[in-house]
Amino acid sequence: MDSDDVPTLSADALAALQSFLTEKQELDEQFANLQQNAEEVFAKNKKIDMGCFQEDWQLSQFWYDEGTANYIVERVLENTKAEDTVAFISSPTAYVAFHNRVGERENAYVFEFDERFALFKERFVHYDFNKPFHFARADKLKGSFKFIVADPPFLNEDCLSQTMKTVQFLAADNALVMINTGAVMEDLAKKLIGAQLTDFHPMHRGGLSNEFRCFSNFEDTKLKWINK
Repeated sequence: MDSDDVPTLSADALAALQSFLTEKQELDEQFANLQQNAEEVFAKNKKIDMGCFQEDWQLSQFWYDEGTANYIVERVLENTKAEDTVAFISSPTAYVAFHNRVGERENAYVFEFDERFALFKERFVHYDFNKPFHFARADKLKGSFKFIVADPPFLNEDCLSQTMKTVQFLAADNALVMINTGAVMEDLAKKLIGAQLTDFHPMHRGGLSNEFRCFSNFEDTKLKWINK
């Protein structure tokens, strides 16, 4: 291949690439600063900007918008007491919003594959949905959670099924469960844990082409089932 055959990028494509790389570097620097100053951030109850965590599309990461994250937090707070244990499974956006609202609560955990969230230390549980029962402190945490938020990272039956195994493993008696996933998972969510389609439509910062819905095994003052 001679030099004339080597593909080249247009000026617009080069500009877009440079913009992407610049933004990525800025986000990496923001996260590095957060990681370095995590102790001070937690000690002073400073709010954590989810923007510091760049979405990793290979991990199927799509962060909720602010309204969605806050709505989930409100459901947790309305339906739990301060002493109740809460799990956010593959739902770091909601966990960060919860942390920003109530501070570093000892009985709230984020179960997440992405090691960046290990900055939450004891509140972080490294989690791989492919191994639904294999994670740190599993025996201690089993059957202890009163409220569970789950957002299976991949939109397929296996991912939802494996995640629901973890939910059932962690759930205390009469635990409340919110599942945020694609609308196409409605029948399976109902089959696995009896979760019903609700009137809440989770939204994401960048938008998603797939219709996203919330399924739950409970109703409250704001969250209501539909198609009863």
